[in-house]
Amino acid sequence: MNKSYALLALLLASAAVLYTLQPQQSETVSTSQYLAYLKKYNKPVPAEEELIYRSKLYAEYVIKMERHNSDPKQNWKIGVNQFSDLTQE
Repeated sequence: MNKSYALLALLLASAAVLYTLQPQQSETVSTSQYLAYLKKYNKPVPAEEELIYRSKLYAEYVIKMERHNSDPKQNWKIGVNQFSDLTQE
């Protein structure tokens, strides 16, 4: 199977899983946004199970960041960096 088709199939499967895991997140952060994040920070695309897990962590972080940054009581901003798809551990 061509690598491009295999990657496309993986992405579509991941998007479907992300949507079923938490619809709110899939509306805010898409799989293509996560893949753009990986490319920006020169991170490898992980295997399917890890891709799903890391993209979920990334989506949760982006939602947390958007909530924080939209709060007028906050006097500092959060941003995305190379650690945004990792846990605190």
